[in-house]
Amino acid sequence: MKVIKTSDLRRLDVVSVEEGRYLGSVCDVDLDPETGRINALIVDEVRPFSFFFGARHTDVEVPWRDIVLVGADVILVKNRTWKR
Repeated sequence: MKVIKTSDLRRLDVVSVEEGRYLGSVCDVDLDPETGRINALIVDEVRPFSFFFGARHTDVEVPWRDIVLVGADVILVKNRTWKR
């Protein structure tokens, strides 16, 4: 098991495994203060056609249980409905 710093997760691209769709990039991490474990990744979601209405970004909370793989350049996730 490789140890990764939470700072290394920031700005990694997040891609859905099932759709192969780019979801956004990690902008924050939700940690459990008692255990130090990661609860969720906060992803700055790309909104299609948002440039027509002004650049709006939506943060999406992806639970750690939905993470399939953390690679050097990308994080692969299961496609589910997440909290915005």
